[in-house]
Amino acid sequence: MIRGTSEIRDAYRNDTVAETYVDNRFREPLGALLHDRQVGHLVRLFQQLKPQRVLEIAPGPARLTVDVARYLPTPPVLIDASAQMLATARRRLGAAPTSSSLVQGDAFRLPFGPVFDCVYTFRLIRHFEAEDRRRLYAEIARVLRPGGTLVFDAINEDVSAPLRRHTAADEHQHYDALFKRDSLVAELTAAGFNVKHLEGVQRRYSLLRNLQILVAPRSRVLARSAMEIVDRVGQGSPLEWIVDCCRA
Repeated sequence: MIRGTSEIRDAYRNDTVAETYVDNRFREPLGALLHDRQVGHLVRLFQQLKPQRVLEIAPGPARLTVDVARYLPTPPVLIDASAQMLATARRRLGAAPTSSSLVQGDAFRLPFGPVFDCVYTFRLIRHFEAEDRRRLYAEIARVLRPGGTLVFDAINEDVSAPLRRHTAADEHQHYDALFKRDSLVAELTAAGFNVKHLEGVQRRYSLLRNLQILVAPRSRVLARSAMEIVDRVGQGSPLEWIVDCCRA
């Protein structure tokens, strides 16, 4: 399992990984469902807050930015440690309505002052253990204006831990921090953030995964439609949260 800053960076410094990242993870119905939930959340937030300066950390191949940049008044800034990911992002954003500033840099040493109204990052903070997460929170707080918003994803321990006990050890290539709701809120409060909202996504995950395995090979459209219904009206705890919090 990949864990630690250098190993995580190296895993994404690969041309093939950069070029195939979206297709491998977010084209199938379950990945596409997650992508659309994240895009929809960000769009609603941008329409509500109307941030003037926005930063995305670890955008990879601009998976989210391609779909959300048009909803911002000025182009977002994207920073990633991987030159390969940034090259792919630059190509994908070439056709986007709004261009972005792309910076190669370290999330633990952001080359900015406190100039951003909103920072969002997905599939980054979750890959680090507690001490490194504290460093990331501190660095993000440093570049946010007072009251600025941080948006990221967190995995629900109550749902994920039982699932992982029944999957192959090598299925999860990266370390993922697992949280209970209260511990997540406490961690962010200690880091100087006020949690505003946790949006649950991928409810009834076992059923969603079965739809992916059993239905999607025959009909992606049918699998996706069924997943939409399950995720929106399903009861129970979500696999993940999209977290909105503000710098105190």
